[in-house]
This record gives sequence, structure tokens and C-alpha cells, in this order.
Amino acid sequence: MSVQNNSAGVNREFKVLLVYANSFMDTLFPVSISSISGALKKIGAQVECFDSTFYPDQAEYKDSSSDTKKTEKFQVLPVNYDEVGIHPRETDIFDDFRKKVIEFKPDLIGVSAVEPTFLLGIDLLKCVQDLGVPNIVGGVHAIFSPADVMEYDVVDMVCIGEGEACIVELAEKMRSKKNYTDIKNIWARKNGEVVKNEKSEIDSLDKLPTLDFTVFEPERIYRPMSGKLWRMVPIEFSRGCIYKCTYCSAPGFLDNFKEQGDWLRNKPMDLIFDEIRYYIKELNVEYFYFVSETFLAIPKARLDEFFDRYEEIKIPFWFNTRAETIKERTVKRLEEVGCHRISIGLECGNEEYRRTMLQRPVSNTKTIEACLLFKDSPIQLSANNIIGYPEETRELIFDTIELNRQVSEGVEAHSCSIFQPYRGTWLHKYCVEKGYWPEEELALDLNFEPAITYPDITHEEIKGLHRTFPFYIKFPKEYWPEIERAEKFTDEGELVFRELTKKYKDEYFDPVKTEPRFLQPG
Repeated sequence: MSVQNNSAGVNREFKVLLVYANSFMDTLFPVSISSISGALKKIGAQVECFDSTFYPDQAEYKDSSSDTKKTEKFQVLPVNYDEVGIHPRETDIFDDFRKKVIEFKPDLIGVSAVEPTFLLGIDLLKCVQDLGVPNIVGGVHAIFSPADVMEYDVVDMVCIGEGEACIVELAEKMRSKKNYTDIKNIWARKNGEVVKNEKSEIDSLDKLPTLDFTVFEPERIYRPMSGKLWRMVPIEFSRGCIYKCTYCSAPGFLDNFKEQGDWLRNKPMDLIFDEIRYYIKELNVEYFYFVSETFLAIPKARLDEFFDRYEEIKIPFWFNTRAETIKERTVKRLEEVGCHRISIGLECGNEEYRRTMLQRPVSNTKTIEACLLFKDSPIQLSANNIIGYPEETRELIFDTIELNRQVSEGVEAHSCSIFQPYRGTWLHKYCVEKGYWPEEELALDLNFEPAITYPDITHEEIKGLHRTFPFYIKFPKEYWPEIERAEKFTDEGELVFRELTKKYKDEYFDPVKTEPRFLQPG
């Protein structure tokens, strides 16, 4: 449909239905939708959200969430969502969405999706297409592949950049019955053509609204961590990253918006602490996730200011960083202010492959030194790994296993994902050019199946190594021939896998102490 016409009246409240096309049971609040909702509410719009998180049918593995798969592979501890009133939906997601649209009567539908959930967002729009509500699709996939998104005739507009300012302008123009096909950061259909507007300048983070988590159902605040469900919210510290990892979209954002300004931005510390106190007061938050591509890479003066100011907060928190950013002094300060968990990316254990193919030049020696700083620390360290990179071999994967064995004394959890060629990354382009991945295909969730074609290893081998990854790390090497048998998806392999699973649970997967050193004051 052509979206320059609309039925929004100037004398009534403008309604926006935000749609979060999410993976099943991925319960951490998203910054994206929450920020868009906050921006719209500042101009008086009425905002509601349809969230797919609790619907199991749309998962890549029916009735199985990402955390369920990780639990099965001993990468995370199990939790009981019944304790906080969270249950998978038993109704049909498309029936429920259509009912929501009919009852709410939105003037605009805004869909946020990443590559693995994009088609779910499209299917949701298709089931209400006959109702004639204008829509806009945004998110990482839309930013990197706007032309592909507009190939779906159900899509009216696509957001090609950050959405806070442009969706506010869109809502105001729609509410005033003005032409809205000329807004920067938006491509829109008009008279059968797609109007491709320019990207807008990059805004500083101090112009962004407070994240609005109230647009979600109250139980969505619970997120698992170390075998416990916490009332957790994200706090955005920065956007962008100084590093150039080829499997990550962060360098793609820098390149995509280089003419619009500096994508790498830090949020002012005063604003961060205003948000921290607000969420503690209004949402009774028990745990924070600090959103930053590499948290400890921030300037020393800024990090010291955070430590000094957070001492009076001392609510547990978690963040992602890299081995080369970790220093002994920093670990001590993190302990003092209540850090509960840190995730770092090992990703690959072969230094040459990691340096040349992944653009991660840190040495194994530095990685081992950083991880062992947590050997006697109350802070839990999680080491993230990826297998199944392009042209990776069995030998390279065992280099990753060996590196994990060397750091295991300091690491509480070793995660393992299977590489996916996400759009916007250098490795996506590489896989397409080499013929390992069809350009038109959409990548899947990192935790499920191998995707690309490999010259030297099969999908079955990667899946077998994926499921036995923790066994190779924890069991003595005399068990390795038996573990190799457990890689096979045969009757014998399944029997050995079950036997090793029981032994692993008994010896290495006992519940850990999940309470952090500091709890919420009062």
C-alpha cells in the first residue's frame, strides 16, 4: 500500500503499536523498543507493545528456547520460570496479534526484528495486512538490508538508521495529516515507488529518552543469571565499539554511518546514574546489565568515575568486555562495587586464525593471564566461544578447546555457539564471495545449527563437537577417545553421550553459589 495517506485525527491521541519479534524466552529487555517507546511517549503518543517472547511456536526449535539448548549443553544453569509466573503462551501468536490490532486500533505499527526473527515480523504484518494500518520495520537487519526488506510488499516503510528521532517525526506528521514520505532515516512507498530518504546525522546519547520498560508485561523483567531469576534491566553506557571483529556488526555500523557522524558514543555519566536510581525506585531492580560492546575499554577517568559513584549503589551487575581490557587493579575495584559476572569472548583458540580471519590480535598468553585473575575472585567469569567459522577445521576447533582448558580455573562457564554469517559483518561478505553462503539467505540463531558450507568439515562434525564441547574442556584427556564416540549421532554415539552426560553432571555441573556479594540496599 502507499502510506502517504492515513486516518489519524489531529484532535485525538496518536496510537503506536510496537512489535518486538523476539526469540522464544529471550527475556532481557531490549534497548531498541524501550527507547522508541520512551521517545514516543515524550510527545504524548499512546504506545503499546506486542511481544513474541513467550510464544514457543516461532522458535527455530519448537518449544525450545536458546537458554534451554544452552542448559542441555551445560552452558547455563536451569531456572524455573513458574516461580515468577512466566509460562509459554498456548494461544496462536497470529490470532493474538490480529486481535491486538483490532482492539487497540493503532495509527502506526512499528516492527523491530533481527535477522533470525525478521520473517516472524513479516508474517505478523501479513496477518493484519487487510486492516490497512501503516507500518514501519526497523532493527539491525533493516539497517543493513533495507532494499531486501522493502521487497516484501507488506512493508510500508523501513528505518535505515537510529529510530528515536525519525519515528517521532513520523508520528507527528501522521497525526497532523502531513506528507510523511520525506523523513530522513526512512524509506517509504509513494505512488508505487520507494522514496529513499537520506540518513540523518548521528545524535549524541544525551538526547535519547529514558528507556521505557513499562511497555512490556511486568513479568518480562525477570532474566536468568547463574541459575537464578533476577529483576534485571539494561543500562546503555555506549553505542559502537573500537574493535573490528569480523563476525560482529559493530564495525559495519561505523562504516555505514561514517558520513553522518561518529557512531561510537558514550552516554554522560550523570544520565546513567539518573537512570540507575530511577529503575531502582520505579521497578525494584535487583540486577543491571551494562550495555557496552567492550565495557572496560572505556577511558580510565570515566571508568574510575563509575567505580566511585557506583560504590553507593552496589547492586549486582554484568557486562561484556575483552581479555586485553582486564587488569588486576580493575578486578579488585569491580569486586568492591558489586560486580557479579563478566563475559569475555575467547571465540577462537588459534592465534593466527584469530588475528587474520577474525581481526582479534590478542595473544593466548594475555587471554590466559586475564582469565586466571578470577581464579580466587567472587566475580563469575564467562568465556564465550564460537565454532564453525569459515574454513575452520577440526584441528582449529581443538585449539579453541585447548585454550578453554588452560583458562578453566578462572572461568565459571564456557559457552559455545555455532557461527552464523549475519548481514553487516565482514564475514558475511566473505562467505558470500567464497560461495559458502547464499547472499539472499537469512542467518539463524547462533545456538542452533551450522549454516555455511565448509571445505574441510561436515555439519554433523560441527554439531557433534558443539554438543561435546564442555566434555572436552572438563574431562581428563584419557576420556577423549570416548568423547569422540559421543560426537556421533548414532545409536552407539547417543548411548555414550548419555553416559558422559551423567558423569559430567555428577562431577562438574553441581549448582554454584549464585548470590552475589552485594544485594540491593534496604
